[in-house]
Amino acid sequence: MKLFFTPSAMHLALNIDGVKGTYLSKTFSDGEKYVRVENGVKGAVWVVANTNPPAENLIELFFLLDALRRLASEINLIVPYFAYARQDRITREGECLGAKVISDFLKHFRLRKVVILHIHSSMIKGYLDYEDLFPLDLISPVVRQADVVAAPDEGGIPFAKMVGKECGLPVIHIEKKRITEEKVEVIEVFGKVQGKKVMIIDDMIATGGTIIKATEKLLSQGAKEVEVYATHGIFSGNAREKLDKSPIKQIYVSNSLPQQGRDKVKVLDISPLLRDVIEFE
Repeated sequence: MKLFFTPSAMHLALNIDGVKGTYLSKTFSDGEKYVRVENGVKGAVWVVANTNPPAENLIELFFLLDALRRLASEINLIVPYFAYARQDRITREGECLGAKVISDFLKHFRLRKVVILHIHSSMIKGYLDYEDLFPLDLISPVVRQADVVAAPDEGGIPFAKMVGKECGLPVIHIEKKRITEEKVEVIEVFGKVQGKKVMIIDDMIATGGTIIKATEKLLSQGAKEVEVYATHGIFSGNAREKLDKSPIKQIYVSNSLPQQGRDKVKVLDISPLLRDVIEFE
């Protein structure tokens, strides 16, 4: 059994034991990608890959899966970060359904098993057969330092309740209104936070706008301090600078994507979670 890591997840390879599969990946002068698995691989293999931009990450993953399938491999796929999951529904006429497009490509390769770490939307279950992996063991030690777990919006309530139950903490949630793609307004906090340490739990931090607004609202209602956990630290645009200047005390993210801890950001390693999933045969 061999493990293959695409460049998008190569930062995780050093901390996951096992026989590493090798393949040739090169880009021709016209920009086309080429992939060849150099050693014959039969039986079960595991591929670890993210689907985040640039688009070459997806092309390389699809080409690797195709090469392995043509070698009659039984392919298992772990996706630490499933990008495009936010494009899970049509909100206006003429839009593409990005999450389904990616899912349809993956289904083409007749994968034996797909495991995805803390996917943004459960609606993807309607497009792709996969197993959820939630980082409860990873985050429980830091969450237990808080008094209250907070979901930053309605969509985050199920995960916040899962974490709250695991850690024996009450759960509150925040109602927000999205003004634009990247701008939100916090409307109301449902739950008591006066004098309490609050841990906001979310699947990702992109621009940081939501959790900054949520933190400001919690503090205005008497919260003692606010920390944040998000599985996927995207930090798009000037998110890190905004977060550094925000009243958030500490931000925890996993290394599902390559990360460097700095200022308020502390990185938690997901390698042990992935090792537990991989079936070393």
